[in-house]
Amino acid sequence: MPFDHFNLIAGLYDRTAKFSIPATLLDMLALPPDGLLLDAGGGTGRVAEALSSMVKEVVVADVSRGMLRHAAEKGLELACTPVEHLPFASGAFDRIIMVDALHHVFDQRQTITELWRVLVPGGRIVISEPDIHKFAVKLIAIGEKMLWMRSHFLPAEEIAALLVSHNAHVRVISDQFNVWVGAEKVREM
Repeated sequence: MPFDHFNLIAGLYDRTAKFSIPATLLDMLALPPDGLLLDAGGGTGRVAEALSSMVKEVVVADVSRGMLRHAAEKGLELACTPVEHLPFASGAFDRIIMVDALHHVFDQRQTITELWRVLVPGGRIVISEPDIHKFAVKLIAIGEKMLWMRSHFLPAEEIAALLVSHNAHVRVISDQFNVWVGAEKVREM
């Protein structure tokens, strides 16, 4: 298994990378109070913890044991797994979020395919990534490459294209630093 950079920085990340819920995320997700939410690549559970009171249950899936130790301290349900190969049944989740994590996975196309598989028809996925078109994000990308991280930032249009290939209704919103790509899984007739 490759070197786990996140195991080394998990404690610092948990203390410093605070999360406040953006209105954009809530609007795009439209969380069902009795629903099941997957936080894919959820690390320390900072996003899952913020949203946990708005759904019936939330599960954090991440490959880094160091990050998941911090999520466990928050009382969250965990799955130590790469998001390219999730151990869940097809259609298991009503909503899926992936915040600041898609650029860290090994296979982005397979990740989208797998997230789509575990999403219930009529469900929604929201992926938030730093906007690679911004100069500051380009500097972050260079820094992560210098640290031998496997980061590969995709522009919003490429993320959207991966979702559209699954016959999704896709919406893209940009803010000062991030892009938000939301998709709804079309119910089969």
